[in-house]
Amino acid sequence: MQRTLKSSELKRAALQLVRIDPALGDVLERLGTPPLWKRPVTFATLVHVLLEQQVSIVSAMATFKRLEVACEGRVTATRVADLGQEAMRELGFTRQKSRYAAALAADVGARRFQIGRLRHLADDQVRTEITQRLGFGNWSADVFLLLALARPDVIPLGDLALVKGMHELDGGNYESTEELLARAEVWRPYRGVATRMIWQLYLANRNRLDQMPV
Repeated sequence: MQRTLKSSELKRAALQLVRIDPALGDVLERLGTPPLWKRPVTFATLVHVLLEQQVSIVSAMATFKRLEVACEGRVTATRVADLGQEAMRELGFTRQKSRYAAALAADVGARRFQIGRLRHLADDQVRTEITQRLGFGNWSADVFLLLALARPDVIPLGDLALVKGMHELDGGNYESTEELLARAEVWRPYRGVATRMIWQLYLANRNRLDQMPV
C-alpha cells in the first residue's frame, strides 16, 4: 500500500509548507487548513474526472448527477455499459466522452483495468495505468491520484485552476510546465497539499469553495 494523505497529516503538512513559502502562509492565515476533498477509489470517480476535462466543475457535476439517476444511484462499469453511448449523450456527455466512458466500462468489465489495484501502485505506475485508457491523459491521472488516492506529492500539470491560482498566489506567470514545476519544487514532498491550498485560494477568490465536488 502506497502512502496516502490523512486528514490528521494535512494541517501538519500545511504548516510545514508555510514555513518555507510565505505566500502559502497568507492562504493558511486567511482560509485555514485546506479541505481533504477525498473521493472514492471507484469507476464512478474516474467517470467523474472524465466529465471534468475542460469544463467547469459545476457543469461536470450536473452531468454526473444525471448519470447517477440513470444508473439508479450506482455508477458502475456494468450499468454504464448497459446504458450505452447514445443514452449518455442524452444525459449531457459529449460524443467523445460517451465513447471514452464506454471504453472504460469495457476495460473494467474485461478486467483489463482493475481500479482497486491502483491503491498499491506507485504514482508513476498509476499514471501509466490510467493514461492507457482511451481519453485519459496525465491531467486525469493526476486528479485521480490527488483526490481518490490522496497521494501527497502530486501536482496536476495542465490544471487551469492551479495555474490561475498560482498567479493569484504571487503574481507569477505559470502557463509553461517548466515555470510551474520550478515554482513548485520547494513544496516537495507535499506538492499535493500545496495544490489543495491553491485550489482553495482559487475557489475562495470566486466565492465557490462550496462548489468543489467530493
